[in-house]
Amino acid sequence: MKERREAIRRFIEERGEVSIGELAAAFGNWSEMTIRRDLDYLSGENSIILTRGGARYLPGRYGLSEDLYSEREQRNLPDKQRLAEKALNLFEPGKGIFIDAGTTAMVLARRLPDERMVVVTSAPNIALEIATRKARPAVVMLGGTIARNTISVSNPSIETQLAELNIDTAFMSTSGFDEAAGFSVGHQLDALLKRAVIKRARRVVMLADSSKVGALLPFTFAHLTDIDVLVTDDKFPEELKKRLSGKVKVV
Repeated sequence: MKERREAIRRFIEERGEVSIGELAAAFGNWSEMTIRRDLDYLSGENSIILTRGGARYLPGRYGLSEDLYSEREQRNLPDKQRLAEKALNLFEPGKGIFIDAGTTAMVLARRLPDERMVVVTSAPNIALEIATRKARPAVVMLGGTIARNTISVSNPSIETQLAELNIDTAFMSTSGFDEAAGFSVGHQLDALLKRAVIKRARRVVMLADSSKVGALLPFTFAHLTDIDVLVTDDKFPEELKKRLSGKVKVV
């Protein structure tokens, strides 16, 4: 039973979200009733979140760090694409923007229009994406040590680097969101960088797909009062969305 449940958990983690039908097809030796019982058990462990007709992956309630970037890149990709489309509606040409590191932020960077603007980023892959594929944006790359899990640079003196940079809109990403603890990440220097960017930005847009809900990592870098807009996907819990809408704009 333990091995069966672990196999189901891994299957869901690898795909981000699955239906009962997909699980039944993948594990043909097990009945749908058995699979449903196992999903209930895994949900009780906070390993997954039950959805209408299936389940989706939930990062650990308290994780020490983010999964490898390569493992997260294709996870929940359709949701990230829809989220990026929403974020683009908040884009203003000719402004100075910050694009955070992360897989959702990369989807946004790929869809960014080829307009005149200044893009500041802490992610070398995002800097290269914009610099090599778009002709008009100027790219400012922050310096520091690259973290392999997040493909982001971090530096204890980041506030000094940002001191003379003016940011109109910061498109931020997060590894977890808890209603009480706020937005969190797994590394202290990442949290330091994000706090510094938020302090410099005139408007803060947080990109957080529904898979981040309930995940709590060691370092909180922002609360709802620190952001202006929360951009999420259609699977974000409706009840939670209603509660948050009284505190911040949710799109």
